[in-house]
Amino acid sequence: MRNSRRGTYIVEAAVVLPVIIAAMITLVLIEGFFYQAAAETSRMHIALRSSAGALTGKTLYSDDGSWDGEMEMKKNATGGKVYGKSYVEILGRGMMVGRRQRVIEGTYYAVDGPKYVRYCSIVKGITADDAQ
Repeated sequence: MRNSRRGTYIVEAAVVLPVIIAAMITLVLIEGFFYQAAAETSRMHIALRSSAGALTGKTLYSDDGSWDGEMEMKKNATGGKVYGKSYVEILGRGMMVGRRQRVIEGTYYAVDGPKYVRYCSIVKGITADDAQ
């Protein structure tokens, strides 16, 4: 009867310790997933900003081209719009069985200042003529 307390500590540790270790590994995997998503978002914004600058021809950004997501550009009278989309995946192991996927999207609008001012002047001129 004297050593019964000591045995309970060992049994408790044998049950609790694997759960704590599995939880810590899961937290590290989840943290890695969110870091990967943040890094992909950053690369996407750099690529979109570079494309939006090239769309107007007024602003140039250096882009190393490390982003490989989908990109769609629409040009309009005063600039344009650049839309990007990418996916980040994590393969689950252990407690996180299966695939987890997150969609990352972003939009940049490019405005050519001088073209915009000329466009507004033309529109004001047309509306002033219509009013007379």
